[in-house]
Amino acid sequence: MSGAEGEKKPVQDRSRLSRWWYYLVRDMASVAFTATCGLRATGQSRVPPSGSALLVSNHLSYLDVFVLGIPLARPLNYVARSTLFFLGLGAFIRSVGGFPIQREGMGASGLKETLRRLKYGGIVVLFPEGRRSEDGRMGELKSGIAALASKAKVPVIPAGIVGTFEAWPRGRLFPRPHPIWIEYGEPIYPADFAGLSHLEMTALIHERIRQCQEAAERGLARASGRVMEGSEVGEHSG
Repeated sequence: MSGAEGEKKPVQDRSRLSRWWYYLVRDMASVAFTATCGLRATGQSRVPPSGSALLVSNHLSYLDVFVLGIPLARPLNYVARSTLFFLGLGAFIRSVGGFPIQREGMGASGLKETLRRLKYGGIVVLFPEGRRSEDGRMGELKSGIAALASKAKVPVIPAGIVGTFEAWPRGRLFPRPHPIWIEYGEPIYPADFAGLSHLEMTALIHERIRQCQEAAERGLARASGRVMEGSEVGEHSG
């Protein structure tokens, strides 16, 4: 057997059937969110068309995990609380690229699976605050995001979401229609982290997510006719 024949083909971050199912679910969600919420996004072109990356965002609502992938051409992988992986719900989460982590932290298994999916060219979505916002404002980031970024050595793409808190805040049983806007920011490359401590890396990621959230707020305000004269933000539908 020749060397070429003996080499194993690299494992993709998901199968062709899994991609087909992901796109079907995404397209159905796109129709639903666009019709009921007026979902819009900017900055999709900043997300690399191929290659491994971490997509990090503020976390306002259960809806965040659904809307982040709708405007993007590439399928996403998601980390989700292990408590959500029961019966049919757990099977569905796994079918669209989700995998479990412990509520109090990523843990060894979550870290291993994140790195595995990055190794095979996937984008993994993380919410570095670790929990949904209680008041719609962005909180502090967990320190683990810097350690993960250091180990993964892949671009970190910041994103900011607005509108999902109003649509489905903590304490509300069911979501309600509300306009949603997403801003995808410029990637932070491994070279940008060179020489920074984990504390400084966390601060940089926090600042870039905050900037994206502010840009999304301006976009949503402009779309709603509430923007002040002179404010500008590029926009196009998701």
